[in-house]
Amino acid sequence: MRLIDLTQPMREGMPVYPGDPLFRARPTADHETDGYRVTELALGTHTGTHIDFPFHSFQDGERSDAFGPETFYLKAAALDLTGELEKYRYGTLPPLITPELLEPFRPFFSEVEGVILKTGWSRHWGEPDCFTSFPSFLPETADWLAEQPIRLLGLETPSLSALAYYSPQDGPLPPSPRRKGEADEILFLHADAEAHRLFLGRVPPLFLLENLLIPDELPVICVPEADNGKGASFILAAFPLCLDAADASPVRAVAFLDC
Repeated sequence: MRLIDLTQPMREGMPVYPGDPLFRARPTADHETDGYRVTELALGTHTGTHIDFPFHSFQDGERSDAFGPETFYLKAAALDLTGELEKYRYGTLPPLITPELLEPFRPFFSEVEGVILKTGWSRHWGEPDCFTSFPSFLPETADWLAEQPIRLLGLETPSLSALAYYSPQDGPLPPSPRRKGEADEILFLHADAEAHRLFLGRVPPLFLLENLLIPDELPVICVPEADNGKGASFILAAFPLCLDAADASPVRAVAFLDC
């Protein structure tokens, strides 16, 4: 068995979502003075690679203590969108994850419990556009995914949609029946929050595993062709901290591969 770490390292100065608490590690005892080392940590629940619980989006949503560790140990597959994603770029918008992009992968959603979307965005970790230009879901993409039988969605991105930064001057958008008669700037302003509510409000929830680090050695499924993707699944473990009543938690995400 081979293990592949999918976790962004946590360290002082690491990126955090705008407005979230910074990660801090402060020694409270050291070897020179005390003969041992103790470090005080300060961080937000959405720091680094983390998983969202329904309480993140709903005041009465289920919290971290409602789910046992078995919930986050599951059969998964990574879908490689990087080769096709640039086809879904419009104007100066970030690449858009559309239902048309995901539709060829539909058969694989019924074969696993968790799906990771590989977009290549973990290479942008710490760059200025990390939180503003990442590949983004359209509202209809969230509708499509919420209907799939998976229970965990893994992302290299820090969230589901950066389209709140869209303005009509950014260029034309792809045609969409859902957007007919709706103002794009109003729709996109809420695209991220609404997608979170759709996934986390589902029964059972569709958990969101964000800020994954996807190395090249992780097996992926490319644009499906005949028999493509066989043997590309793996066991994914993404155990949250044992927190009481939390809205989210950092995780250590690991893929277990049969060798």
